[in-house]
Amino acid sequence: MSNPFVLIQSFYEDIVYSGLREDYAPAKRKKTIRFNQFILLILIAHFVCVISYFCFGLYISALINLSAAYVFIIAYHLNLRRKYLIARLVSIVNLNLYLVIMNYMEGLKAGEYLFFFPYFLIMTFIISFRKNFIELGFAYLVTMVSLLFCYYVCPQENHYQVHIVNMFGRLYESNLLIALILTTFFSYAIVRINRNNEEAILKEKQFVDTIFNTSLDGVFILDAERLAITDCNNRALELLEIDDKRQIVGSPMESLFTKEHIQLFRGIKGSPGDERINSWQGELSLTSKKDNTIFAFVNVVPFFEDSRHFWKISILDISEIKMTQFELMKAKQKAESASRAKSRFLSNMSHELRTPLNGIIGASHLLLQEQYLEDQRSHLEILKFSSEHMMTLINEILDFNKIESGRFELENVPVNMRAFLRKLETQFSVQAHTKGLLFNVDIDENLEVEYLTDETRLNQVLSNLLSNAIKFTQKGGITLGARKLSSSSKKSIIQFMVQDTGIGIPAHKQQEVFDSFTQADTDTTRKYGGTGLGLAISKRLVSLFAGELMLQSEEGKGSTFHFNLELEINENAKLYINDEKVKQLPVFERLRVLVAEDNFVNMSVARKFLTKWGIEVHEAVNGLEAVEKFRRGNFDLVLIDLEMPEMDGITALAEIRKMQPAIPAIAFTAAVYEDMRIDLIKKGFMEVVPKPFRPEDLHNKIQKLVANRA
Repeated sequence: MSNPFVLIQSFYEDIVYSGLREDYAPAKRKKTIRFNQFILLILIAHFVCVISYFCFGLYISALINLSAAYVFIIAYHLNLRRKYLIARLVSIVNLNLYLVIMNYMEGLKAGEYLFFFPYFLIMTFIISFRKNFIELGFAYLVTMVSLLFCYYVCPQENHYQVHIVNMFGRLYESNLLIALILTTFFSYAIVRINRNNEEAILKEKQFVDTIFNTSLDGVFILDAERLAITDCNNRALELLEIDDKRQIVGSPMESLFTKEHIQLFRGIKGSPGDERINSWQGELSLTSKKDNTIFAFVNVVPFFEDSRHFWKISILDISEIKMTQFELMKAKQKAESASRAKSRFLSNMSHELRTPLNGIIGASHLLLQEQYLEDQRSHLEILKFSSEHMMTLINEILDFNKIESGRFELENVPVNMRAFLRKLETQFSVQAHTKGLLFNVDIDENLEVEYLTDETRLNQVLSNLLSNAIKFTQKGGITLGARKLSSSSKKSIIQFMVQDTGIGIPAHKQQEVFDSFTQADTDTTRKYGGTGLGLAISKRLVSLFAGELMLQSEEGKGSTFHFNLELEINENAKLYINDEKVKQLPVFERLRVLVAEDNFVNMSVARKFLTKWGIEVHEAVNGLEAVEKFRRGNFDLVLIDLEMPEMDGITALAEIRKMQPAIPAIAFTAAVYEDMRIDLIKKGFMEVVPKPFRPEDLHNKIQKLVANRA
């Protein structure tokens, strides 16, 4: 069975602490709790009075008490909904109105006016005299008006309820006793509540002081109106190197902050009751009492207490971080200075080394072209090879230094990719065949396009990979591959690949080969030579192209290096037409073709072919114009680019088919994606001609579609 005292305490806490929120300030919590306590006490008083009235048979008085209690419950719910002022006003008016009605119904001789004294006491309790003077004055005024009304208007005796002789005397004695009990009870409750509140406040203050003084931040409380320091914690004293708080509390803000700082704080907006209080945070420098500079991260938050404006300033010491940053800056400057010195040294050494090397290389070539003894040939070949190898090493070191220093920029010039790769084939196939190796080429036919890229650096990467492949392969072959993975009208993604059947690279060494001055092992260095910079330079060059050089290798079976580059198509490329080959194609009779193409060069080339084949060409520069021209004209076939402004080719064809469902349509596109032909046929096209196109392919497809239609 539960303890009655525990049940009563639980009921009391449920009533008194209801309506509290976590974001309430201490003053607001206190105000809410006090009003709930007032409601609880007043309801207890009404409960006692109702019992008394039932004992005397005064049922109208009991009903009035119950009605007044109901209004107090309404005021309690208003308080829960944070309508504090309305709740207190309802309580004050209800209390006085209740006493006036009771005095009128029972008469002054019944002594109902005696309840003004305990109620006056508890009413003063719920309204803070210091904070709510106007509200308290209103309550006193209403009470005085009520008392005067009772004195002048209420009768001495009223026989609506009282019919028993000497009942007024008994009522007076009863009401006097109840008033004394209520006054004593309310006085005790108020004293007890205030004592509990004081204890709670002291505990809360002790708790806050503990947090305040154990904070890692130095905290200052400043009066924003008087511009004076009102409080600070222990950490703040340590930062400022002050022994006693009394040395700074009460001091003007200028003793801690500059005028610029104070002006900055004043720009923080805020007002009492404003839940969206702005704050300021940033880095400031302070000076301690011993003239030591403190670099700090400062957070300033405004707050209000009793309508007074304060600033809470939190200071986090970042002096060590600042010193570390300063040291890092010094180290960075030293490193940059050393890097510049290294660059100057390499530049000077490059000049000094290249000059005699050029002489040695030139002299060795001249000697090989002149008459020499047969036994001298091997010495001259060694001289030529060694000097050229030395020049290659110097160039690699200089290139690597240039990339590391960030002074390496790529060019963006037109390059015919297929022709470029054929040059590499010509250059390295001879070296491979000389060594007895096969040299295979796997180049996509769709790469007969000009791309904007840096031919020199792309050549450097692939040449390095091919040279390594030949150098580290003793039997088998080398493969140079390039394939277009995907394409749009503007750009293409191309995969480059160099594969060999050489010595391979162990799995645990595959990442290291891309590091500077590193090869797979020391035996490789001794056997094959080199600086170990080739792959490092290649990897960094590929990254400048926004790609990544990847490696797949198995020891003893060979290696594959590959990377993907997204290259921009040169829209202004000159396309060369083999007029003789075009002339051999048959001419069409009375054929009208609508060509939709937004690129001027592509349109010009298509027009030249089509007119040579006797076709009447009508042009549209976007999908919208193509639809309009088709609506006004009569055409035998449409040739439509997929990517156009205003309206794309697929949408344009859908609109055209609404007008003429059976019109032959050819997709004219540079795009490449998986199952492209199947996808475009599903969307209404009958044939696909990729760009750049072969004249015979375009002619054959037009001829096929026209023949099928006939």
